[in-house]
Amino acid sequence: MQLIRQLLVGKRHHLFPTFFLSACLLNAIQAGQWQSSLYSLLGFPEIQTITFTDLNSPNPRFIQARVGYEDIYRKKINQETTLTLAEQNNTARLNWPFRIGNTTQLITAEAGKKIYYFNNLNDQTSLISRCRMTNTLFSTRWAMALRAIHFGAGLEFSRNSVPFTIEITSFPHSEDSRTNQYFFDLLEPTFGRELTSSLHQDKNAYSLWASTPLVNRYRIGFSASYSDFEADGRIRYVNSGQKEALAGARQIDIPVSGTDQFYKLSLMSSQSILRNLSLTVFTDDFTFYIDNNRPSITDFISLGDGDFSRAGMAISTQIAFKTWWFSAGLSTAQYHLNTTLRTPALGFSLLLPISHSAELRLSRSHSFSQQIGCGKRFDWRNFSLHTAILYTHSLYDFWMEGTANLMLGIKSNPLDYPYKYSLHLLDLHSELNWRQDPFGIAYAFRQMIPSGRRMDDSPISFTKKTPGLDYAYRGGQQHQFTLAYYF
Repeated sequence: MQLIRQLLVGKRHHLFPTFFLSACLLNAIQAGQWQSSLYSLLGFPEIQTITFTDLNSPNPRFIQARVGYEDIYRKKINQETTLTLAEQNNTARLNWPFRIGNTTQLITAEAGKKIYYFNNLNDQTSLISRCRMTNTLFSTRWAMALRAIHFGAGLEFSRNSVPFTIEITSFPHSEDSRTNQYFFDLLEPTFGRELTSSLHQDKNAYSLWASTPLVNRYRIGFSASYSDFEADGRIRYVNSGQKEALAGARQIDIPVSGTDQFYKLSLMSSQSILRNLSLTVFTDDFTFYIDNNRPSITDFISLGDGDFSRAGMAISTQIAFKTWWFSAGLSTAQYHLNTTLRTPALGFSLLLPISHSAELRLSRSHSFSQQIGCGKRFDWRNFSLHTAILYTHSLYDFWMEGTANLMLGIKSNPLDYPYKYSLHLLDLHSELNWRQDPFGIAYAFRQMIPSGRRMDDSPISFTKKTPGLDYAYRGGQQHQFTLAYYF
C-alpha cells in the first residue's frame, strides 16, 4: 500500500497531480471547446443542432470573425504563478439561410485555429514542461424545414498537434533499501531526466436531428451524435544503464482510440412557458496500448493497456417567461476502468529482467449531478445584453482497487478504498451585442468558479502540499470579441 501511494504522490514532490491535471485538461480540450467538454464530463453533454425555431425566425446572412483569450487554469504558490494553462483562439463563421421551393434551409460553417499554452517550470513537482498545442477545427451544419417537418445533419473535424519535452526533477525514494535497490534507484539510469514527447490527435464528429409536431404548440424531436478520435503519443528517452541490450535511445508509442455517443429525445416549444424537456443518454469509451518498441527479446513487447467507459443519462428542462429563462437538470453515470501498467526491463538479476507492474480498477463507481440556472435578455435601441448564471453540483463516488506485482521480495499491500469528491461549479457569463447594419460588434465574458472537497477517509491522496506554503488557484475566465458583417 505504501509503495503504491509513493508511486502516485511521491514522498516530497507530488508527481501524480501534475500528470493527472495535464491528462484531464488534454482530454477536455481535445473536443475544441473546453467548456462544453467540461459539462460533458459533469454529465450534461450537448448536441449542437439547428432547431425548427432557428429556421423560422429572422435569420440574416452574415460573416463573423471572432478572437478570444481564455485563462483556463493557474496555480500560485506564495503569490507566484507556478502553473499556467491558457488558450488563444481565432475563428470565422458563415451563416447562410435560403429558400428552395417550399423549403426553408440554413447552412452554417465554422473554421478556427486555437493555441493552448502550458507551463509549469516553476511548479514544485517531479515533472515540469512547457508546450504549445495547436488545434485546427472545422464544422458545418445544414438543416431544412418542409412545412412542419424539420431535419438536419452536422459534421465536425479537429486536429491537435503538440511536441513537448518533459524534465524529471526528482525520482521517488523509499525508506526500504530493497525497494530502492531494485526499483527506485533503477529509474533514473533507465529513463534519464529528459523525455522528448509528442501527441497527435484527429477527431471526427457526426450528428443528425429531426422534429415533427406533436400536440398543440409542442414538437417532439430526436437528435444523435457520434464522434471518434485517434491519438498517437510518443515518448523518446535515453537509457544510460550498464546493460548493453537495453542501453541507448529508446521509444514508447501510446496509441489511444475512443468513441462518444449521445442520443437525445426532446419536447420543444417556442410559444409555451415550457420551452424544452429532454432526456439524453450518453456513452463514452476509450482504450490505450503502450508499445515498448523493445530493443531485444530481453525486454517486454508491451508496457500495458487499459480501457475506460462511462454510461449515463441526463434529464433537463427549460422554461421561459418574457425575457427571462430558467433551467434545471439531473444526471447520473456509471464508470468502469481496468488498466495494467508495467515498467520496461530496469536491469537484470540472475539473468532475469527486473520489472514491476500494477493493475488498477474502478468498481462500484458512479456520479450524480444536479444543475440549475437562469438568464435574462435586455434590449435598448441597437444594443442587447444577455446575462446568465448556471450552477452545477456533481458527487463522484469511486471505488479504487489495485494490486502490485513486484519482484525480489518488494512488498506492497493491495488498494481497496473509496474515493468520494463533491464538486461545485458556478458559471457566470454575459454577452453585449451592438448592431447597425451592415455591421455588428459583440463582447462576451465568462467566469467559471469551481470548488470541491473530499468526502471520504481513504488514505489515497492525489495531492500533496508542503507545509508553510500558500497555495492559490485561479482561472476559468474567457474574453471574446466578435465582428460581424450582415448582407
